[in-house]
Parts: sequence; C-alpha cells; structure tokens
Amino acid sequence: MPKTRLTAADPPKPPFDGGCACGQVRYHLLDHPLFVHCCHCTRCQRETGTPFAHHAMIEYTNFQITTGEPSYVLVPTDSGGKHWVARCPQCHTAMWNEHGTRKAITRYVRVGTLDEPGALPPLAHIFVRSKQAWILLDESTPKFRGYYDAAKAWPAESLARYDAAKKLRAQETKSAGAKAKKPTVKR
Repeated sequence: MPKTRLTAADPPKPPFDGGCACGQVRYHLLDHPLFVHCCHCTRCQRETGTPFAHHAMIEYTNFQITTGEPSYVLVPTDSGGKHWVARCPQCHTAMWNEHGTRKAITRYVRVGTLDEPGALPPLAHIFVRSKQAWILLDESTPKFRGYYDAAKAWPAESLARYDAAKKLRAQETKSAGAKAKKPTVKR
C-alpha cells in the first residue's frame, strides 16, 4: 500500500513504482530522477488537461517496464519537434513522454502515475510565463520563464548520469547501424 506522507526521517528511496490507472502497464524508476520539474507551457496544459505537467526525468537505463506494453502516440510540439506519449492501451493513461525519438535518452515520467507521487516534489517550475494566474508557487523553488539550462540547473551527478546514458545510446545506435550494414556473403 502506498504511503500517504513522507517525513525527513523517511526519505524516499528507489525504486519508485508506478503505472496506469487499470494496472495493465507498470514501471520502475531504478534510481532517483535526474531532475523533477513542473512545466506550465500551454502545450502541457492542453495535453494533460491540467494547469501544468509534473515530470520526473530519468535516463532510459534507469527506467524499466515491469508489466504490459504501452502504446505510443505522436503529439505535436510548439517547436515542431516530435513528442511521443506512452499510454496504456487499455485505459489510455498517459504515463511518460519521450522527446525527439522513440529511443530518447530520458523519459519524462508523469509524477502523478507514481504510486507515491508525493515522494518527488518539483525542483523547478518552467514556462511560468504561461502559468495560470491563480496558481501560487513556493518562493523557494526556482522558476524559469521558459526552459532552463540543464548544465546550470541540474545537480552534477545528474549531468554525469545523463552523459553516460547518452554515450551508451550512441554506442547502441552505432552497433545497430553496423549490424544493418553487415555484408552478406554469396556462395
């Protein structure tokens, strides 16, 4: 059963489990997120039907689907890029996003789909220029009119983990390309 409240004496520890509303798709975050933010852009507002999206960013190497298989829906972005949303094929809960490609370095996990969403409060608020006026934000949490520079906002450990995942993804892509180009021998 999920805990309802965490205290300083009981800090959250990975793995963080989550999934869709019906339970057909379940996942683990195997480590702490790289970063957690709330995005107040108008696209996130429309896509989630809420005033902001609450994302825990985790590299693909620390994200594991444990049950089921999501379906992926391509949604438009304001920048014109690709944005994939992983949804349960049964109840259609949106659980995470992948930006740019289906082989993205990070998953933007929707914190509300975690069993204990209170374990991952936001470390920043982004696109506050389009924040709903009636939302009051904690003064101690950094706010950005648009996106932030991860090199300045993320902890050094998160930057190093992201870099390691990026290098691993590049190696995987290179290996896959080499296998695809392997010549066939005619006899």
